[in-house]
Amino acid sequence: MSKKCCICLSPIEQEEPSILTMGGFGNPKYLCECCDGLLQTATNGRDYDEIVAAMDRLSQEIGAKNIEDRIAADALTDILEQSAKRAKAIKDGEYDFTLDEQKPEEIELDPDLLETEEDRALDEADARSMEKFDKVMNWIWYGVFGAIAVGFIYFVIKLCV
Repeated sequence: MSKKCCICLSPIEQEEPSILTMGGFGNPKYLCECCDGLLQTATNGRDYDEIVAAMDRLSQEIGAKNIEDRIAADALTDILEQSAKRAKAIKDGEYDFTLDEQKPEEIELDPDLLETEEDRALDEADARSMEKFDKVMNWIWYGVFGAIAVGFIYFVIKLCV
């Protein structure tokens, strides 16, 4: 199956194209080189006019192709809304470009959301107790099915005699 851009619907020639978002059942929504470049300019550009032009072109593509893929359209709409806020801040001279240069590992994470050793130990203890519970339940079901089988055999023998 050939890959198509989720925005402009043109065929994609790249081996590993960029992905806009993931759809249902984990199906990727691919981007062609042109739409990927426009999206990069819209999200990471430094010149207000270039950002607005890229956003306009992407909006035109959405309108011209009348994208029926709601997942891709919603993802693109969210990205364009963030890009519009960023572009406005750049135009007003209020945008901090150091935010663009931060690498993901440099972004501070909330310590309350990080998993601790205590959390991992609790998860392991829960897994062990669930494993024991599963074993007990399996033996109970074996007994129930065995009793049903014995009752069925008894009924068949009683019926035949």
